[in-house]
Amino acid sequence: MDQTGEANKSCNRIKTFLLLKLQLYSSLFVRCMGKLVHYMKLEVDEKVLVEKVLLKDRAAFEKLIRQYEGLVFHIVMPLIKQNNDREDICQDIFLKVYEKLHTFQFRSKLSTWIGNIAYNTSINFLQKKKNLLLDDVFNPNNENSSAMYETSVAENEPQNPERILILKEERKLLEAAVKKLPPIQKTVLLLFHKDELSLTEISRIIEMPVNTVKSHLFRARKSLGEILLQH
Repeated sequence: MDQTGEANKSCNRIKTFLLLKLQLYSSLFVRCMGKLVHYMKLEVDEKVLVEKVLLKDRAAFEKLIRQYEGLVFHIVMPLIKQNNDREDICQDIFLKVYEKLHTFQFRSKLSTWIGNIAYNTSINFLQKKKNLLLDDVFNPNNENSSAMYETSVAENEPQNPERILILKEERKLLEAAVKKLPPIQKTVLLLFHKDELSLTEISRIIEMPVNTVKSHLFRARKSLGEILLQH
């Protein structure tokens, strides 16, 4: 009887394990399908938006700007020091997007294409102005650039005053830590976490190998951890 009981327990444990595994796979499948549908819809929406802009639809172009201005700013901000220069460059970037949109062939995501224009425009600005060498832009000791890496309270989290105060303090510490990162690490960090771009997409934007992007992201996270531990 004891052997039978042990066998039944073992069988039940196996069944439970298999059931949990099946639930996990089912959850992953649903999530993957959800993402696939989202990206397919996004691709259709992008094509419609591009077609409307090419037809000189002003409202469509304004929508394109609103949709990608955050991405552009996350690329321009860490590289360019002066606010006035940033505004001029952002305007220049969207002007180039408008002028070159007819060349976009949908071989990549629209965000990747626009991001690449933003990055190259920023680098070209630095080269022409000659007030900041490219070596300084990628200098790990450069702590002069600024950034805001905002975090928000989760929608489902209780909104008690004490928790909100703690989150605000944590956000201030995080923003201060991000400001100390080198510009290239800051750019990669913002594109990966704020804009949710993949490493491949980021590598195409900043024209660096994926492993180099991964290295910058790793160093950025490590540096943030070290800075935050000091507080």
